[in-house]
Amino acid sequence: MESSTATDDAFEGERGDALADVAFLARSANRVRILVALAEAPASRRALADDTGVSRTTLDRIVNEFEDRHWVERRDDGTYATTATGAALVDAFEPALDAAVALRRLGDAVDWLPRDEHPIDLAHFRDAHVRQPEGGDPVETGRYFAGLARAADEMWVMSEWAPPEALARPMHDEIVGGDLDATFVVTRDVAAQVFAAPERVQRWREMLSTNAETWVVDGPIPCNLYVFDETVLVKASGPDAVSESYGVPIESTNPRVREWALDLFERYRAAATPIEADTLAE
Repeated sequence: MESSTATDDAFEGERGDALADVAFLARSANRVRILVALAEAPASRRALADDTGVSRTTLDRIVNEFEDRHWVERRDDGTYATTATGAALVDAFEPALDAAVALRRLGDAVDWLPRDEHPIDLAHFRDAHVRQPEGGDPVETGRYFAGLARAADEMWVMSEWAPPEALARPMHDEIVGGDLDATFVVTRDVAAQVFAAPERVQRWREMLSTNAETWVVDGPIPCNLYVFDETVLVKASGPDAVSESYGVPIESTNPRVREWALDLFERYRAAATPIEADTLAE
């Protein structure tokens, strides 16, 4: 019987060889660029040099290395294409690289994403950024959100914070004016804050009577979430959320992130209680 130690050594040996393959590819941006290009479409060496901007000398060396590793093969028409192994390597490598890009862009803000409760591949956040307010002024973020509300046709909000005046007034005007359809999911604490102030109650009643729906959820929410048309903004939730993310959202326009955000929003809306305009009138 093969010992456990021998099995572990064999496994580590395979992992070591695989790690060497990954390191070989990752050590050169030109290698990645060329292999990805060939995974997308076969090309001659001349066309590949033109498309990637890699010098012909460097490209010839890299293509030869890929042939030696059986990642690339020359076809009968003189073009080069990835083998099944090369194509599979690109399929596995690119998401990992994109996830690493996302981690560098988001930093500690990655903890604001409820990935345990509602998973999403971090690769989809490769183009996201943490939007710092200009001059360090958190009020600027409220004005930025207001600009998004003015420009949007649809808005979805899941929040444990009552909207600041910089956002509440223009949001009200757009909804009542018929230019913005909005759906809100708020915590019971937010409902208590909003509906305790006569001016806010009147404003909210007018929105509910036109193009807005509001749902109240019991218990905490996993993040503060805002979707303006194609733009998604995420802030931390919980007792430390104000100090962590007030004025500083993660922002993304990736379609997969939007799909993820709306799925999460709908999960909480489905478990929430609707608030009607007549209820506020009473």
